[in-house]
Amino acid sequence: MQTDPTRRRLCTALLAAGAGLVVPGARGGSRAPEKRPSLSALLEAEHQPGMAAVLVDRGRITEMATAGRRNDAGDARVERHTVFELGSITKVFTALLIFRLRHRGLLDVDAPIGRYVDDLPAAWQPIALSRLLSHTSGIPNYLNEGNFLKLMPVDSPPRDLLALVAQAPLDFAPGTRHAYSNTNYILLGLAIEQVAGADYWQFLHDEILGPLDMRTAGPRRAGDRRIVAQGHLYQDGHWLDPPITAPGSAWAAGSLLASIGDMARFAVALDQGKLLPDALLRQMWRDTPLADGATAGWGAGWELADGGQVVGHGGGTAGFTGYLRHVPALRRTVVVLINRAGDISPQGIAERLDLGLRPGKARNSGTATSTA
Repeated sequence: MQTDPTRRRLCTALLAAGAGLVVPGARGGSRAPEKRPSLSALLEAEHQPGMAAVLVDRGRITEMATAGRRNDAGDARVERHTVFELGSITKVFTALLIFRLRHRGLLDVDAPIGRYVDDLPAAWQPIALSRLLSHTSGIPNYLNEGNFLKLMPVDSPPRDLLALVAQAPLDFAPGTRHAYSNTNYILLGLAIEQVAGADYWQFLHDEILGPLDMRTAGPRRAGDRRIVAQGHLYQDGHWLDPPITAPGSAWAAGSLLASIGDMARFAVALDQGKLLPDALLRQMWRDTPLADGATAGWGAGWELADGGQVVGHGGGTAGFTGYLRHVPALRRTVVVLINRAGDISPQGIAERLDLGLRPGKARNSGTATSTA
């Protein structure tokens, strides 16, 4: 993916979260392998307000660690049950729900969205769900630099979010380009509700969160008693208090919260085939062709890097960032959650953690290019 300076600003953190693969530097062949540091040491070296991360290898939790403080009001440390806003990592869950419905024969990803969602703009109706999943639909993004911070705390109904861009023309003909759009996943959430006959959050709980015992995962609720980390926003050289993400502001595109303990269970289930059969996961990780013969660099809810050898998804809200990185051939997953947004590359951090935790490899000290 090319880097556009405007996409590195805070207000596009939820709009785009890329892979940005870090390539390790060459090492002398005669040197003995360096002893690798612990995950805890690697997190402390990032010097963030608060962090949590997990490494899952071949279906087993290899390391889980936390660093920093949960909030600024006291000395409470981040723990494995501390809850973070996931931002657009939510899209992986939404895409999995779509494919689980497809696996049961209840939904066709090559069918037009108009088959499942009524009263859409005429130009949107014939667009296939596969185009929504891969961000090749051309449907405009309802979140932008002008409204990001304003919309984050607002608990809007999904149809109100669609209305923000319903009168706008398509950005491009479907299938001709790739452009990240949260609107795609609002539409997918509505399709899920129609097919499942259930509220999106309830269906997500029944299908994934509940069966995996992800007890602290879910959107923000009134009277929420979970231990949620304090978000931090670094913008224009200053630390600011960011708004929280309301459950309706990004909904099926980015309003899920979870702890690193929850995400560890998710990563184990992903590897063990409890979410989808391997053949369907491979389909989700297949690059999407474009009309000119090029490819989008995205599958169904996952961004592809290193020629498809690495898949993942990042997320960012006004006060949190994170990244889910998976290497299918190695059956290796790293998840990192951070209670800070602005001037930060969560995918770069995830890559440094992954490379730093590999046996016989020293930690990469380079800086990754951020696309979020």
